[in-house]
Amino acid sequence: MGNDDGAISRRTVVVGALAGMAAAALSGCRGPRWYPSEISPDEYVLRSAITEKERMIARYEASIAAGEGPIGLLERLLGHHRDHVAALRERLPERPGREPEASPSPSGPSPAPVGDDPVPAADLQVAEQSAAASRARQLARLSDSGLAQLIASIGACETGHARLLAEA
Repeated sequence: MGNDDGAISRRTVVVGALAGMAAAALSGCRGPRWYPSEISPDEYVLRSAITEKERMIARYEASIAAGEGPIGLLERLLGHHRDHVAALRERLPERPGREPEASPSPSGPSPAPVGDDPVPAADLQVAEQSAAASRARQLARLSDSGLAQLIASIGACETGHARLLAEA
């Protein structure tokens, strides 16, 4: 061992290899095919947006059923939200061996506990503003540019809804 002519020792190579593997593991693999789940980050955002939209639909339906607020405007905005859910559902990936997801029935349970109490137009306005802000946050997590455009368009529409509700 006393012979040091500038060669790298085996121990140095092993320690270097272990350090390299640790660095690679800590940095994470950001390749397009790696994700430790059956659901990709894009699909996670997509499913989250669908759930949020279904909650919004339940709020609008409760207000319309109670005759609360500007009914014509609320019905029009409800139609927009239903269109958004349909467009988002179209983007869900098909999985072999799994049946496609059916759209929820109008009489079925809502995706989250949303009461049957009517929501005043001012509260719907706040919900629309919050939804638009949520879309902006979701954009940062997307890698699919087409899905990002769809989410951004929905957020812009929700911002418009908030404006219309403020003027109502």
